[in-house]
Amino acid sequence: MPPALQHGGGRHPKPDRPQRIALVLAGVAYAFVAAGTTAFTRSANIVTGLPIVALAVLVVLRWPLRPRPLRADSDRVATPHPWRAWLILFGALVAWELAEYAARGSRADHPTLSSMTDAVDRYFVLKAVVFFLWLALGVAIVRKGGRRHHHRPEPATAAGGDAL
Repeated sequence: MPPALQHGGGRHPKPDRPQRIALVLAGVAYAFVAAGTTAFTRSANIVTGLPIVALAVLVVLRWPLRPRPLRADSDRVATPHPWRAWLILFGALVAWELAEYAARGSRADHPTLSSMTDAVDRYFVLKAVVFFLWLALGVAIVRKGGRRHHHRPEPATAAGGDAL
C-alpha cells in the first residue's frame, strides 16, 4: 500500500513518525528564533506574522468549504449559537483585565494579562516555550477543522495482481 494511503488516505495524510519529529524540531527551533527577538521590532513582527499567514493559508486549503451541520438526532447536539462560549470566555477575560487594571495596589498584587506575559517574556526559555505552545495551538486548530480523511478503496487488480 502506498505510504499516502497507510494513514487513512485522503488528500492530507498524517505525517509519518520521522516527519512528525522533524516538524516538532523545526517548531522548537523556530520558537527559539522567535524568543531571541525583541518585542515590537520588525524582526519580531515578521517572525510572529509568518505563522499567522501560514495558519490562514492552511485553513483555506484544508478546511471544508461547506461544513455539514450536525443533525439533531446525532450524539453531539447542534447548538444554535456555537460562538456563545467564546463570547463568554472573551467577556470574562476582558472583565478580569479591566478589574485588575483598575484595582488599587501594586501590579504584583493585581496582575493584568499583559503584566503576566511580560514576566514570562523576561526569560528566554519560557518565551520560547510559550511561542512553541502558540505554534502547536495553531497546528491543532488546523487539524481539528481540517477535512476528515476517508479511506480510499485500493484499485481493482487483475488476476495477476497488477493494477488495471
